[in-house]
Amino acid sequence: MKKNFLIKNKMCDLIKSFNDKVEEIFSKKELPKKLAVAVSGGCDSLALTLLLHEFCLAKKIKLFALTIDHKMRQASLIEARELGKILAKKNISHKILTISAKKIPQKNIEANLRELRYEHLCGFCKKNKIEFLFLGHHLGDVAENFLIRLFRGSGLDGLSTIGEVVSGKWSVASEVILVRPLLDMNKDELKDFLRAKKVKWFEDETNCDEKFLRNKIRKFFANFPEQNLIQKRIKKASDEIAKMRDFFDCIVEREAKKIIHLQSDCSVLIAHKKLQKLDEKIALKILASIAMKLGQKPYKPRLEKLKKFYEYLMQNEIKPRNFYGCTVKKFDEKNLIIFK
Repeated sequence: MKKNFLIKNKMCDLIKSFNDKVEEIFSKKELPKKLAVAVSGGCDSLALTLLLHEFCLAKKIKLFALTIDHKMRQASLIEARELGKILAKKNISHKILTISAKKIPQKNIEANLRELRYEHLCGFCKKNKIEFLFLGHHLGDVAENFLIRLFRGSGLDGLSTIGEVVSGKWSVASEVILVRPLLDMNKDELKDFLRAKKVKWFEDETNCDEKFLRNKIRKFFANFPEQNLIQKRIKKASDEIAKMRDFFDCIVEREAKKIIHLQSDCSVLIAHKKLQKLDEKIALKILASIAMKLGQKPYKPRLEKLKKFYEYLMQNEIKPRNFYGCTVKKFDEKNLIIFK
């Protein structure tokens, strides 16, 4: 009896915490008439879907649950349909979005599949005039991303915490805002919520495949009895790094205005001598931003490659060179030009 009372209180606290977070996110915006949520059937996205469903019912908002079937596992379509049945019992509208086998990447599978998923999810939202797409990233994901990027040599941007509310990076997603309200909740809390609701979730067998770095890191965390505490401390560090990044971005924006000029054809002129005199970190940030925008890439170039490009531009004699989908060459005696 006492145990049931404690569980009920715990669930009430979790629901209130979630509702408060969503209210906070929309505090300066008018509540939309439609929302979308990405749901794979795992405990995190399924818990998010049910929490968001209750919020939407109370606010009279139409919710669309979207599942990606990328055909990477034989059971993926079966699970997606089973998930649809679970959601149908809750009167949640469910749509399966299928990625064509021809589009499945053969290299850098994890990152490229993630991009494909976002393109399909945001494409649906854009087509159906849905401005906000909710995602089930939680505390564990923040910690995992931090270590992945640390291992890969990321700087301030990579080590900064996952954005709670951000605009889509993909061209198809330019009008879609990604919302992650679970970043302070751990996976155990979400599992407890589903158990209390008597809802079963699916375990993705690829989560045990150690050819993916993320799964190796999950196994690493699982070896610590206090993994939730460790993840909280990593998130705190990541949050502080994000504040440093935001401060640095203000400086970069100020300096960028002094050395770059956007042309009518969308090419960019860079004052070469001024670039050479800039602090290296500021120059790297400006170059990364230009390359992303002109090359239409959702992510910044790897730091090692960016540094090599920067070092090349520090020379006085510049010959045409390609970088990250762009070309740079000498424009006149004072300026370089970067174009698509």
